[in-house]
Amino acid sequence: MIESRIPASRENGFRPVKGRRAAFRRPGDDGLSGRPAWVELVIVITVTLLVTLPFIFKPFHMDDAGFIELARERRDNPMEMVLSNYTFFGQENESFLDTHPPLVSSYLALLINLTGAESETFLHLGFLIFPLIAAISMYFLARYFTRHALLAALMLIVTPGVMVMSHGLMSDVPGLSLWLAGVTLYLYGLKKKSLVLMTICGLVITTGVFTSYQVLSVIPLLFAYALIRKELSLLAFIPFALPFSAFTSYCMWHFSLLGIFPRFSYGVGEPLAWYSVIQKGASVFAALGGAVVFFAVLMRVLLAKKWDFTVYLTFLVPLWVAVTVQFATGQFTAAAAIVSILLMPLGIMLLYRIFAEGWEGLEQERRDKQAMNALLFLWLAGVLFYAIVLLPYSSVRYLLPAFPPIILLFIRLAEDRFAGSRNIQNLLIGGILATAGLGILVAEADYELAAANRDFARNEGVVYGRQVTADGRRLWFIGEFGFRYYMEQQGFTELPKDSPEVLRDGDLIVQSPLADPRPLSDEMAERVELVETVGYRGITPFRSISFKSRAGFYGHFWGILPFSLDFGNIEEYMVYRVVAAHEIEHDELQDNQ
Repeated sequence: MIESRIPASRENGFRPVKGRRAAFRRPGDDGLSGRPAWVELVIVITVTLLVTLPFIFKPFHMDDAGFIELARERRDNPMEMVLSNYTFFGQENESFLDTHPPLVSSYLALLINLTGAESETFLHLGFLIFPLIAAISMYFLARYFTRHALLAALMLIVTPGVMVMSHGLMSDVPGLSLWLAGVTLYLYGLKKKSLVLMTICGLVITTGVFTSYQVLSVIPLLFAYALIRKELSLLAFIPFALPFSAFTSYCMWHFSLLGIFPRFSYGVGEPLAWYSVIQKGASVFAALGGAVVFFAVLMRVLLAKKWDFTVYLTFLVPLWVAVTVQFATGQFTAAAAIVSILLMPLGIMLLYRIFAEGWEGLEQERRDKQAMNALLFLWLAGVLFYAIVLLPYSSVRYLLPAFPPIILLFIRLAEDRFAGSRNIQNLLIGGILATAGLGILVAEADYELAAANRDFARNEGVVYGRQVTADGRRLWFIGEFGFRYYMEQQGFTELPKDSPEVLRDGDLIVQSPLADPRPLSDEMAERVELVETVGYRGITPFRSISFKSRAGFYGHFWGILPFSLDFGNIEEYMVYRVVAAHEIEHDELQDNQ
C-alpha cells in the first residue's frame, strides 16, 4: 500500500498524511532516543553555559555602554528616562530620551548596586539567565513541532546571531528569551486549560514588553493562533490583559511626564524609502543565509531535490551579476563578494522553500495542526516585515525573534525531505557542530573588536592624555559604543560636532571610525592635522563590523553581511592634533615649494 511507504516523520512535517491520524508530540513525552526530558534539559543548559561562560570577560561593546549610562541614572530612580547634557554621535542634547523600555537598564542598576562597581564579569554573569531561559523555552516549544526538540534548542543557542548577542548587555537576548517563554507558556496553557500557566504567561509577556518593545508582537501573534484554533475563550484572553493594560498605562505616564509617547527607535534615515528597503532586505537575506544555520547544511537540505538547483540559480545569477559589478567598481573586496554570493541566495532560498512547501499543506490539515503551522509562518513573516520595512536599519540583533520559527521550520523541512532516512539526526547534529564552530569564530571576532576599544583607551589613550595634560591641553574623542565607555572611563570627553570653539591649539582628537565615521566639520578640518594612525590586529580574519569587508552584524550601514573576512586591522584609530592657523599656512607654503 502507498500509505505504508509514508514514514512517520511526515506526521510532524509539512504535508499531512492521508488516511492516518496525524500525531503531535505530546508535552512530556521522551524524544526518539528515549531520554527523559530532564536529561535533555541538562544537555541544553550545559551547552548554553559552554558557549557563554568563556565570554564573561568580554569588554563592554556596542549599545552595552548606553544601557550602562541609563543604569547609572536608575540606581536611585528605576524609572528615569532622560539623560541630561548628553552628547550622542557628536550632537549635544540637554535632555536625551531613551528609546528602550526601562527594565534592562533597571536590572543593570540592581546588579551594579550589588557590587558597587561596573564589573564586566559580574554583569555578564548576571545576564546569563537570559540565554538559559531562551534555550529552555525553545526546548519545550520545539516539543510541539518536531521529534528533534533537543537538537532544535541546541541549534538556536549556537547560531552566530544568538551566540554573539548572548555575550552582551543589550535588550535583544532578554527580549528573545521572554518572547519564547511567553509563546511556550501560552501553547501549554491553552492546551491544558490551565489558569495558572496562562496567568504566568501574562506576567512573562508583560515583563518582555518592558524589556524590548518587539515583544509587543507576541500579543497579536497569539491572538491569531487562538483565533485559528477557534478557542477565543476568556482563558485565551487572560495573558493579553496585563501586558495591554500595563503598556497603555506606561504610555500615559510617559506622556504626562515628558509630553510625548515612548519612541521605538532613534528615527535614523528613511526606513520606507525604496533604497532603504532594498538595503535592509539584502542584509536580512544575508543574515538568514549565514547567521542562523551553517551554510553547507542549508545547501544540503535546500538543494536535495531534482529542481532545487534550477530554482537556486534563478536567485544566484542576478545576485552574482550585482555583486560582480560592485566588486569590479571597488565597492566590494574579493572576500566580501564571495561571502555575499554564498549567503544571500541561500537566505532567499530558505525563505522560498519554507513558505512554498509549508503553506501548500495548510488547507488540508486539521485545525489544531493548521493553527500551529500558521503560528510559525505568521511569527516569521511578522518579524521579517518589521525588520525590512518598519525599522530604520537592518541588524542581526533585530532578527533574533525570527530564529526560533526558522529553525523549527527548517528542521521540519529536513524531516520531510529526508523522510525515511536514518541520517536526519546525524545531519542535524553535524549542522549544530558546524554552526557552533562558525558562531565561536564570529563571537571571537566581536570580542577582539571590543577588546581593541578597551585596550586603546587604557594604553595609547592614557599616553596621549598625559602628553596633552602636561601642556595644559585636552584630549577629545569621536566615537560611540564601547569605545566611548572606555575613553570616558579614562576621563576624556566626546567632541561635539558643532562646537569648534571648544578646541584649543595643541589639543588632541582621537577617532574610532567604526564607532563613529563622521568627518570633521570644515571649520574643524582646517585646524587639525593627522599625526598618527594606530592599528589593532586580530587573531582570525573574521569580522563582525568592517566597512572594508562589508560586515555589518549590528547594522547594515557598516555592511550588508552578518560577518565577513579581512586580513587587515580590526580597527585603525586616527589621532589628530589641533594646530595654530600660522602653522597650517607654513606647512602649506612648504608643500607648495
